[in-house]
Amino acid sequence: MIYVLLEYESPEEDEPRLVYAQLDDDRREVRRAEFYPNGLCFACGGEYGREEALSPVPYPEDLRSLSRPGEVAARAIPASVFQTVWGQAQERPDGLFGMFA
Repeated sequence: MIYVLLEYESPEEDEPRLVYAQLDDDRREVRRAEFYPNGLCFACGGEYGREEALSPVPYPEDLRSLSRPGEVAARAIPASVFQTVWGQAQERPDGLFGMFA
């Protein structure tokens, strides 16, 4: 598994500030947690289901190609960091999707 963090410099209120993703061996999202500037978060994949919200496009081999100075920074993170964040996302009821259930 590969774990990725995307940090957006100045997101709009309805766009995530931080995106944590767990990728499979084909570099496709298996689980994702998004944290928004207003404090909301949502998670999809894994025990949350909603796999249709995961990106169907594989992440590139070189994560730096996703980075754009002043806009977004992409980097690999340790599994332990992702697991901690995933646990935090679970502490919130059902994240953003739960608001519309």
